[in-house]
Amino acid sequence: MGILSTIRNLWYFHIRHRWIRYGRNVHVQLHTWFWSPRRHIVIGDNVGIGFHCFFQCDCEIGNKVLIAAYCAFINRDDHRNDVVGKAMWDSGRVDSGMIRICDDVWIGHGSTILTPVTVGRGAVIAAGSVVTKDVPPFAIVGGAPARLIRMRFTPEQILEHERLISHIKI
Repeated sequence: MGILSTIRNLWYFHIRHRWIRYGRNVHVQLHTWFWSPRRHIVIGDNVGIGFHCFFQCDCEIGNKVLIAAYCAFINRDDHRNDVVGKAMWDSGRVDSGMIRICDDVWIGHGSTILTPVTVGRGAVIAAGSVVTKDVPPFAIVGGAPARLIRMRFTPEQILEHERLISHIKI
């Protein structure tokens, strides 16, 4: 890991957000912001997080995950909007969801993922997408709301892919 990455990790994970658990070889670029209602953010090994990403929910990120710049991870139910007789300002928070990003995922530039969502192993989120539902393993999704574009591999290719990378810790 380079010196700048080491310095950023010291700042993010040992000074500013000591409650975040993170693995080896995590690269967080500048101006990324972390917040979690239950202080539950877990980042696996070999994870790259781009510039200006925004984490505003409980989140678990697997291994070998690429997150491009300007991505947002947001609670869909931050503020109550169903309390009769109270302004939204006074209605309180819910913060009930979690985002789970499985191993070997690529999240494209400017994507937004809303809780509660699981992004399956090997999935790809196209740039600018808004993910509101679970993403199946090895799916490529895009749009707002994100929909299946196609599968990354055929079922046979998934088996071969898994066999070939099984010796690599993911």
